[in-house]
Amino acid sequence: MSDSNKTQKKLFKNAYWLFGGKSASGIFTAIQTVIVARMLGVSDYGLLTLVIAYISVLNMFFDLKVWETATKYIGTYLEQGETDKTRSMIKLSYILDIGSGIIAFIIAILSAKLISTYIIHTPDAYVLIWIFSISLFIDTANSTSDAILRVFDRFKNIAFINSFQKLFRLLVVVGLLFAGFGIKGVLYGFILASFIGFIIRMWIVVKTLKDNHLEGWLSADIGLIKNQWKGILWFLGNTSFIATLKTGNERYLGVMILGYFAGKDAVAYYKIASTVASLANKVVDPLYEAIYPELVKFTSSNAIKDFKKMIKSTTKSLALIIVPLTAIIIIFAEPIVRLIFGTEYVPATNALRILAVAVLIVRFTFWLNPALLAMGRPGLRTILGLITTAFYLILMFILVPPYSYFGAAFAFLGYALLRSGLALKFFNDALKAEKKRIKES
Repeated sequence: MSDSNKTQKKLFKNAYWLFGGKSASGIFTAIQTVIVARMLGVSDYGLLTLVIAYISVLNMFFDLKVWETATKYIGTYLEQGETDKTRSMIKLSYILDIGSGIIAFIIAILSAKLISTYIIHTPDAYVLIWIFSISLFIDTANSTSDAILRVFDRFKNIAFINSFQKLFRLLVVVGLLFAGFGIKGVLYGFILASFIGFIIRMWIVVKTLKDNHLEGWLSADIGLIKNQWKGILWFLGNTSFIATLKTGNERYLGVMILGYFAGKDAVAYYKIASTVASLANKVVDPLYEAIYPELVKFTSSNAIKDFKKMIKSTTKSLALIIVPLTAIIIIFAEPIVRLIFGTEYVPATNALRILAVAVLIVRFTFWLNPALLAMGRPGLRTILGLITTAFYLILMFILVPPYSYFGAAFAFLGYALLRSGLALKFFNDALKAEKKRIKES
């Protein structure tokens, strides 16, 4: 078996574990969403969504999204046999992760009352924001921890942690809801599950590092990689910025803008539609996480043919799953919403169809981000993110005031079309530059 085939086999094995974990997590989250939406009702579910969205927006802006940078540099130092620098990069990654989480937590506490009054339009919602902001502090180191597990091919462990945490959260949230704790009970369940997930994740990380003779990273000297700080910060700045834009576009910015212009009910309908439409992400996300380390190895060894082959084969395999899935969602949108979430959420049906098409379009270019990063082109990804985000926000402000959640769905469709078109152009430009670099080296 060729090295390319072996790598591809390992990729799909890792993606299989991630897919299994995310599928289980997705099932638990879907059940939780249905129960919470039914028990809280449209108005309270909309309020809960806005509270979670605000904390997530804060986390989105201040979280440095260290995992991509940590994966690249920890993996590179490890491949080069530089264990001391590997320890230093691990320590630096945790420092950046924890520092950004603390900043986000403080801002959440200080801004809660203003956001409750002027954005969410529910003055006493600040208490809910204070409660949920605790999760920012608990989850702050998870990005680096997961990067370490990816570098050492511990995808099975990642799958276990994610699925167990979501199951635990489901059980606690449902229990607290039936006990009469309402929205606060849901948030308490989220926080407790985050704490349990953090403890398990750190235990596995410590064991993994010990097994690979990398214990003692807490006392490592980050000055050992001082000469690489500029490159690390440039890479981190670009990946963090674009991840913020991507997460905002696909999950939270629309919710916050919609909440401001159209209210809690519109947010609830849009949330239900986006939750169902995003089922394709359960297939795509594992491939993204598994393919990135492999693409880094191909570009490091100048194996561009294998690089292109992997992208092409994974895209074809993906299409066989997400195209039929999208068709099912579009055709059976109304019975899906009616049977699962209840008749009060039926107005979300047409928005669901629009978002399902948009998600399908975006996911066909899932490989763009890891490909550009593997080729050392984070700047191109940043430019793409700036252009598409500006376009998305313009569409949101134009379409949401007159058309509410339907306008938000069409705005995301416009974003998806522009992003996918530009993605192909940017990738071809980067690939030409990479081939030129290899030829000249």
